[in-house]
Amino acid sequence: MKRRSFLAGFGIATGAGALTVGSGAFTSVSARRSITVSVADDFRAFLRLEPIQNEGVAGEPVGRSSTGGRTITFEIPGDGDGENSAAGGVAPDSIYEFHDLVEVVNQGTQPVDLYSTYDGDLANIGLVDKDGVLRNDPATLAVGDSLAVGLHVDTHGASTGEYDETLTIVAEATDD
Repeated sequence: MKRRSFLAGFGIATGAGALTVGSGAFTSVSARRSITVSVADDFRAFLRLEPIQNEGVAGEPVGRSSTGGRTITFEIPGDGDGENSAAGGVAPDSIYEFHDLVEVVNQGTQPVDLYSTYDGDLANIGLVDKDGVLRNDPATLAVGDSLAVGLHVDTHGASTGEYDETLTIVAEATDD
């Protein structure tokens, strides 16, 4: 009987010891480290975004994409002399695609999947290439590769007016 008591006590002590020692895992940590990040203009970034100058009326540029010196912006209709002056914008309850507005170049060190996300007031805005909207089926860019993209604009449910929207362009390293 004493042997059983000893074994039961030894088993409980061993189990308590294992709980005390633990597995070495943790649930969170907070550590301060210094970091240096260089922020470059779009044309010098790891994912370079360079406006493509499209010709419009009488061969003049339409001005639908520009850098303004630092970051890329889109204007529909464009602000250039080549845009049709009678055009005031896109119509409600419509889908438009404006191709070849920006050249995207992978200047990084690994292949990336390129797509866009949007959460705004219009039904949808997204990057588009010759194969369709870059959302669920992203384009893959190898190091040094480039891709001409434009905008897909869905105005279903939108009222007439001017909208200032933000499109997020995402490049994620591929699993390759």
